[in-house]
Amino acid sequence: MVSGRAPRAPARRRTGQTAEAVEVTIPAKPEFISVARLTAATVAGRQGFSYDDVEDLKIAVSEACNALILAGTGGSPLALRFSLEPDTLEIRIETGGPGLELGPAASSDRKRLDEGRLGVFLMQCLVDGAEVRRSEQGRAELRLVKRRQRR
Repeated sequence: MVSGRAPRAPARRRTGQTAEAVEVTIPAKPEFISVARLTAATVAGRQGFSYDDVEDLKIAVSEACNALILAGTGGSPLALRFSLEPDTLEIRIETGGPGLELGPAASSDRKRLDEGRLGVFLMQCLVDGAEVRRSEQGRAELRLVKRRQRR
């Protein structure tokens, strides 16, 4: 079942204004990744991101969710939070599992990418920032940042 979480208080910007946010929680199953992907596309499109940037975000979010599912979620769902700033979209994906590492995706012989890390490598290429950390609640959190290109 796909569910939206109760709204949290909006994040505060340094200027004292609040940032808008969209949250969605999905089961940690591959068949629900499309929900995260479509949410990313809708949010980015409404923020004025270009068609190419929206497509990049869809792929990056798909790969991030897939990587977390493959790493193990400890039975907990994926909680996605899309924080909207004027020229930046920050996406945080949390799960109760161990998380993953964002190190080099190349295999030891450096002649081919390790198949299990190809998605992580692709995700890193498509966004302006990617990091993994533990949230304040001890959950694995993957953070993606995409900046909107000015025209």
